[in-house]
Amino acid sequence: MDTQTPPSGCRRRQGGRPQPVLLPRSQAGSPRADEMAETGLVDEVSADTYLEVLEALTEHPTRHSFSSAYQDAAQMVAGRFAALGYATRNEPVAVGARQTLNIVADKPGAAPEDERRLVYVVAHLDSINEAGGVNAPAPGADDNASGAAGVLEIARVLAAVVTQHDLRLVMFGGEEQGLHGSRVHVAALAEADRSRITMVVNMDMIGRLNTPAPSVLLEGAPVSQHVIDALAQAAHDTSDLEVFVSLEPFASDHVSFIDANLPAVLTIEGEDQLNTDEHTPRDTLAGLDLSVAISILRMNTAAVAAMLGSAA
Repeated sequence: MDTQTPPSGCRRRQGGRPQPVLLPRSQAGSPRADEMAETGLVDEVSADTYLEVLEALTEHPTRHSFSSAYQDAAQMVAGRFAALGYATRNEPVAVGARQTLNIVADKPGAAPEDERRLVYVVAHLDSINEAGGVNAPAPGADDNASGAAGVLEIARVLAAVVTQHDLRLVMFGGEEQGLHGSRVHVAALAEADRSRITMVVNMDMIGRLNTPAPSVLLEGAPVSQHVIDALAQAAHDTSDLEVFVSLEPFASDHVSFIDANLPAVLTIEGEDQLNTDEHTPRDTLAGLDLSVAISILRMNTAAVAAMLGSAA
């Protein structure tokens, strides 16, 4: 979670809790996530493989954007995407005189090229220790190994699925210094790609249980209302998550897309401001509740798969 937007640091320290949303059985105009759920696709989401990636990411002493450990983590992620069959590339990101990078992975759909939509699944890969420098311990288990491992888990589940539309997965660097990776990526988008984007799902802090019942916040803007609707329906169809909604986006990579009038939504654990371990050495695997993360991943997988469409 970006520490400079807003400047005061952690998200929602000043804000109140979003109002709960009563989920209907269907959302008019949204792809039906339960159709994908019935195929068993969301049941392919695995706590075991998700945990294995979480452990691999948090083995790095830090993933600070300007550290050599971040470079190591980024190349590990790139290797995993490539092993799954995704076309993978590094995207350089300049932050003043310093450099970091994004990892971008693409999987084409089967529809004719001029008919394909583009669906994004993203997370930031970097971590930070606010009390220390570049090399200070920053395991960043929740913020944001939880989201980064989630992108890789969705990549694994969808790797062999033939879909109509194109899937792009991105791991951003420089988020904790001010959303630099996502801003660079969005600014460089060709108009042909920009006009095809129909969904951006951002995962940032999806692994903590901060509320009595498992919950998720869907944070977007009017431009992304159809994505919120699809995710809310998917949560109803595939999980027991209590869903909250905000149309006031800030402090994570979905903002870069929304600022460009692109339909992005942050999926984040409910009441994330109650997590007082983020940006400290205490943000370790011991603080996570995998059942929350898996529920959010089932929701996201169902909504993304429905938007991508089956090629059968």
